[in-house]
Amino acid sequence: MKNGALSDMTRRLAVIDTTFPWKQSGFRYWENIEIFKQRPDTLFFATDLNMDEFPTPVYKFEFFEIIAKKEGITDIYCVFLNLVLSLQGACYLSDGTYMPGSNPRFNISPFIKENDINIHTTLYPGGGLDPSTSDQFLRMADQNCKTVFTNIDEVLNVIPTSIYFPVVINTDFYSYVPKSKSKRIQLTFSAHRAERKGFPLLAQVFNQLDEHFHLNIIGDWQNDLHLLTNKNYTFFGLLNPERIKILYEQSHVFIYCGTQDQFALDGFPTTAAVDAMATGCVLVSTNPRNDQFILESGVDYLEVEADLNSITDTLIWIKENFQQAMEIGIKGATKIKNNFDSKVIVKSKLSHIFGNNQ
Repeated sequence: MKNGALSDMTRRLAVIDTTFPWKQSGFRYWENIEIFKQRPDTLFFATDLNMDEFPTPVYKFEFFEIIAKKEGITDIYCVFLNLVLSLQGACYLSDGTYMPGSNPRFNISPFIKENDINIHTTLYPGGGLDPSTSDQFLRMADQNCKTVFTNIDEVLNVIPTSIYFPVVINTDFYSYVPKSKSKRIQLTFSAHRAERKGFPLLAQVFNQLDEHFHLNIIGDWQNDLHLLTNKNYTFFGLLNPERIKILYEQSHVFIYCGTQDQFALDGFPTTAAVDAMATGCVLVSTNPRNDQFILESGVDYLEVEADLNSITDTLIWIKENFQQAMEIGIKGATKIKNNFDSKVIVKSKLSHIFGNNQ
């Protein structure tokens, strides 16, 4: 596209999101804040305008073409496969297969072509990208995108030009706090309710543990609490980031019992796990993706099988080797700070978007 030849300073970015600004969207919220800090002339649009705080106005998507034309937008950035395909008007394959979560009403392809606008996207798990997603959808997205970022092999293998980046977190917000030994080892589990998150297995494990452990549960798990016979737990429900941060800072271990799911993909580690690790929590986690990109088992975190004995034995080891376990938490926090920092990742992404990453 013609705009690719323009200099960095003459190009202008628009970020298009779905429900936004929304703090509970996690990495999308922090990434967009950092994009604004590094490129203050960026304009932000939402297909579903939310009212959480944000440092600059966010416009309704329905006004995108009018504003983009007036303001000289040359580049668009968005996250998730179903959104980028919606913007491209590519919600269906030739055989009629529909991209879940996409919306033909968001098609701005004619405007993009008419104004030589470049599209850049991040394809993380979720947002239409699941185990059954046809590779054709990925190729369609790639065909009309100048840049594709991702953190999973499913995209890297289909789109050879895609660029690996881990999920971003705000390591200024979620930062390391020394963990002191307390009467009970504080375990924290945080996830939105889904079968693949492994809550029944977590309940089995926790029911085996003694009074030296306490479990904090974050998320919409109210209908599953009956599985817990060990009552040394606190259920918090859904929390805002400020409250979650405090809970992570007070926790020793973040636990994830996830398994493979035929309906959805999770990245590794999950965003919640990365946030917790940044504060120094020891990550005790399954690794159903066998992801070896950044974290090293036994060094940065403790990998377990989706098995009662494997998880229970690991938690008991932490109790009996507390200081050694906390050292793993420190190494994990350092690895997160060095590799998942939103400031660093956004700077690099913008360099790729504007072609000055040499």
